[in-house]
Amino acid sequence: MRLAGLHHVTCVCADAQRTLDFYRGIGFSLVKKTVNFDDPHSYHLYFGDGVGHPGTLITFFEWPRAERGRLGRGTLESIGLETPHVSEPVELQDPDGLRLRLEPSEAPRLHDVAVIGNPDLYAGLFADDAPLSFAEPIEDAALVGPGTTHHIAWRVGTDDGQQAWLERLTELGLRPTTVQDRKYFRSIYFRMPDGVLIEIATDEPGFLVDEPEETLGQGLSLPPWLGDERETLERELTPIE
Repeated sequence: MRLAGLHHVTCVCADAQRTLDFYRGIGFSLVKKTVNFDDPHSYHLYFGDGVGHPGTLITFFEWPRAERGRLGRGTLESIGLETPHVSEPVELQDPDGLRLRLEPSEAPRLHDVAVIGNPDLYAGLFADDAPLSFAEPIEDAALVGPGTTHHIAWRVGTDDGQQAWLERLTELGLRPTTVQDRKYFRSIYFRMPDGVLIEIATDEPGFLVDEPEETLGQGLSLPPWLGDERETLERELTPIE
């Protein structure tokens, strides 16, 4: 049992509208406009293919007042994305300085991640052909903020599979969280000894549970437990479109 496929990568941005404009511009659709469930007074934006299939998703917490992030131990050096908007490999940075490597393809999706970490620690947990590589090590810990990644999520097909991972990670002493309801999937989290935050997320139920495909990402989607706060949140959040 090893992790083999990416579900999503979550990053940090300083300006939601600027980030929305950029990722639309390289071929990704906004499939969910919601809030950070752990800090609901800020946006969480999900970009992917038309319906947000697992493996196509790059997501952003908006931290408008945070200090710009700094690469280091425990974060990603860069993210590989596939998009029909390029005809040859391209390296670039998003508006906050997040390092991207674009690869040509017929549809938008994640391609791979390059971790600043210790590859020896990952042996046995990740498949040999997982879309995971390792950049040059940096001894200083990362500062997570705009322009850096927050965590990497890997796919697991079922709740039973996730439970098996929960038990295995506990046995390994990696102290996973309990299962968290993220509305569009269920998640457990753990931190690698080198500091990288890992999520294991289910494929289901997906992004169509609260919006039809035709209007995905247009309205502010909230989990049931935040329904009573909609008026307040819509007043606090800067409108984006």
